[in-house]
Amino acid sequence: MNTVIELLQNRVSSPKLTAPAPNSAELEQILACAVRAPDHARLKPWQFHVISGQALSKLGEIFARAVGEGVAQDKLDKCRNMPLRAPLMIVATCEPQENAKVPALEQFLAVGAAIQNMQVAISSLGYGSIWRTGEMAHLSEVKDAFGLSSAGEIVGFIYVGTPEKLPSKPVTNLSDCVKYWD
Repeated sequence: MNTVIELLQNRVSSPKLTAPAPNSAELEQILACAVRAPDHARLKPWQFHVISGQALSKLGEIFARAVGEGVAQDKLDKCRNMPLRAPLMIVATCEPQENAKVPALEQFLAVGAAIQNMQVAISSLGYGSIWRTGEMAHLSEVKDAFGLSSAGEIVGFIYVGTPEKLPSKPVTNLSDCVKYWD
């Protein structure tokens, strides 16, 4: 990719990721891009939890416990294996702060922008990623594992690694989503 615009126009989510993942220096670059996201009043409502190695399996056990007892074994197995979809996961959380000028929604959007910055940085380094949420993001036992208050939320599980195969870029017709208002 020669330009930021080309990178943005060609970035795709990669659902099948393998090793290698970014090394520690690359990961530091990715996280440094995250914290440059727009952040009204510099509240820094985000926290990024980096998970790799055995910690992925530990998170899988938390996922399995969180869905509760009496769940079918295949669902428990699926939950245990979710974090193993990639060699690295970044869990992006938001802990909104009381601020008269910056509503909680704006703070959640700031975390979303930080995730987008990470995904662009990940792509620029030649890796792939996919941003997922789903049921696990909303279960209290999972949220507790990341130390969130009742107002805090998991904004995304960002899976990171090397794409097994690059997905094709979907064609977007701008006229379907862009309107010029006057």
